[in-house]
Amino acid sequence: MNFGIFTDFHLRDGKSQADAFTDAFAQVDAAEEMGLDSVWLAELHFQPERSVLASPIVIASAIGARTQRLRVGIAVQVLPLGNPVRMAEEAATVDHISQGRFDFGVGRSGLTKFYQGYNIPYSESRSRFAEGLEIILKAWTEESFSYEGNYYSFYDVKVTPKPLQQPHPPVYVASASPESFTQAGGRGFPIFVSLQVAQLEQQLEQYRTAWHEGGHPGNGAVHLRAPVYVGETPELARSQPKASTMQGIRYAAEALSLSASSEVAAANMRRRANMSYAEVLEKRVIYGSPQEVGDRLGELKDRLGLSGLVLESNYGGQIPQELVLNSIRLLSQEVMPQFK
Repeated sequence: MNFGIFTDFHLRDGKSQADAFTDAFAQVDAAEEMGLDSVWLAELHFQPERSVLASPIVIASAIGARTQRLRVGIAVQVLPLGNPVRMAEEAATVDHISQGRFDFGVGRSGLTKFYQGYNIPYSESRSRFAEGLEIILKAWTEESFSYEGNYYSFYDVKVTPKPLQQPHPPVYVASASPESFTQAGGRGFPIFVSLQVAQLEQQLEQYRTAWHEGGHPGNGAVHLRAPVYVGETPELARSQPKASTMQGIRYAAEALSLSASSEVAAANMRRRANMSYAEVLEKRVIYGSPQEVGDRLGELKDRLGLSGLVLESNYGGQIPQELVLNSIRLLSQEVMPQFK
């Protein structure tokens, strides 16, 4: 199973934006040194209190140049916000810089704030996403292509460079709605899912049914994204990230609900604000000793048929840097060996 860490390039309270870059790159270096398989980057806009990660493709290029082994992925590039030909060029460039270690995760995002800032109607997000992904795949796989759609038109375009990985870097699709599971499965794309197990089993059944009906080999690749914190003892694993975790829950409820894509999504976020820490530990995160975390991840792997993990090592963004690095160390030295 692929073990990857996920980073938002968090901005800690009282620290500068420069500190956010320094800390996040130190976590990447630790992941490379300690034998993790991959690092994944978000795309976040207009949240100066939270993150500096507005340009994940640039950061991916820097990570590809400073590492030798670690795969670098985006989870996810918000396709409707950018020009797909430019994205195809930049992603293929990162694939070369990283010597074929690049993974391209794509999605729409549920945050309308991003679209408002870019002056793009969120109502167009689904159709823009479909059009953008089709163009990127054509740009990577055809020597010359033309395309005429609702939002973009290109004529006799020869995108250079072509990706190093052939036919192109792995494309992962963030899936949350029933339609996205079915569409990704039918087209044979690996997917990202979140830790919502009550709904997830049914959704993954839909994904794999569509996968098989599409004639694709295997059973589909599923990467689970979840907050994970490993401590030396169960007590430390729960107490050390508590303040940051609850701050993250409140942020989602109070700030992100204002830009959620629907009233249902906003209401779900507001309900999180009233969750106790005990409920958060039970339903939203995977915190514990190395044995506890290994047992929980093993259970999810078997239950959901997981291919990989995208682990948020600093949920809420305020866990002290030394504790984040220690959690990554424990993950690599005491949890990952349980899966060999």
